[in-house]
Amino acid sequence: MSLVLSSLALLGVIVLLVLFVGGGPGGGGPLTGKLTTTTAGVRGADLEDSVTNRITDDGGDVETMRCPDVASVVQGAVAVCHGSISGDDWAVIVYFEDAHGHYTLDLL
Repeated sequence: MSLVLSSLALLGVIVLLVLFVGGGPGGGGPLTGKLTTTTAGVRGADLEDSVTNRITDDGGDVETMRCPDVASVVQGAVAVCHGSISGDDWAVIVYFEDAHGHYTLDLL
């Protein structure tokens, strides 16, 4: 009997870890992608489309997404988008990895 209860407790912990450490909608942690940039940076609408598509590809249901214009896309540049994803409000941090438009998303 104690082995069964211990097994159920362990299963419960694993389920909680998957749910709460998963990194948001889709549950896979940070997401990466690439968007087309120019020397003038990237328009907010283009960033919104790229972020929405990447989150949707990961299984999230994006109802709204608002992103700022980014004047210069270089390594270390950061943009914060806000949106409604799978019924919840999220802040999406966009970390640009280089001047070629590679980025990592982190949902908070």
